[in-house]
Amino acid sequence: MKRIVIWITVCFPLFTFAFGTDTTGVLPSTDTVKNWTFKSLSLVSVAQNAFVNWSAGGESSLSGKAEFDYDLKYSREKFTFDQSGKLGFGLVGYIDKRIEKTNDKLNLAVAFSHQISGKWSITNLTTLKTQFADGYKYPDDSTLISSFFAPAYLTISFGFKFTPNDEFHLFMSPVSGKMTFVVNDDIANRGLYGVKKAVLDSVGNVIIPGEHFLGEVGINLFTIYKAEIMKNINLNSALTLHNNYLDFDIRNRWNIDVDFDTRIVFSINNIFATILYMHIKYDHNAKFPNYSIIDGEKVQVSESPKIQINESFGLGVTYQIN
Repeated sequence: MKRIVIWITVCFPLFTFAFGTDTTGVLPSTDTVKNWTFKSLSLVSVAQNAFVNWSAGGESSLSGKAEFDYDLKYSREKFTFDQSGKLGFGLVGYIDKRIEKTNDKLNLAVAFSHQISGKWSITNLTTLKTQFADGYKYPDDSTLISSFFAPAYLTISFGFKFTPNDEFHLFMSPVSGKMTFVVNDDIANRGLYGVKKAVLDSVGNVIIPGEHFLGEVGINLFTIYKAEIMKNINLNSALTLHNNYLDFDIRNRWNIDVDFDTRIVFSINNIFATILYMHIKYDHNAKFPNYSIIDGEKVQVSESPKIQINESFGLGVTYQIN
């Protein structure tokens, strides 16, 4: 399994580069440079809180977050190649206590499109989503719940893209394959993110290890909206919906996974901006504990999927290439 992960992480960017070059496999000549466009946005933000003899309570903290988005595009006649990425990482440190991860994403996408009419294209879209570092069940920093490629979601879709303008893109795929990788043995043995968990004996020893892979086939819908909604206010929003209509459990076949990522940048000048970020997810395979009070104690009684929300608002430094 580790060999598969290494192969994907190495070959994914090479694969995109190879299809982004001409048939000789070298960079395009100066005559075709005009067919390439590159856009990027870099964001860095820092926040600090301090409490000294504060009667209302509170913890002093220092947090920071960095994000980098880019979009590389090649267009020639009716053919379009897109390679984009969204990378982000953030930490918060509570003075003399602990450090927690607040943001961690590594999202890559590759699309090949052939225009069949003015606004419609036949498109092959491949996306890869994972994280850089270990994540824990904070404030408990001993229970690992995520790691690099644990989980990782690789989705390959064939369908149609609707592009009425430069601001809005809608991709619809009636048939897409979604592959979930969980390469960490401890996470896989616990059966997180939908993979089959390990079989244990009566004292907790692993008899049959947990699986590291889950395959799904379903419908995929992906939209992007990027626009200046008001002067100096830019919106960047992406929504992904995926339905596994071949789930072994018939009751789950119409559960829809939701991934909604939105960022609004309020530009103060060419360098400083206020940034509102919100990420909403729902994954039927991601289970969270449910608790009840039994005999005066909080006891976990079950697990179920829940809406996940990550929101931040702060001042940052931006650098943009158009």
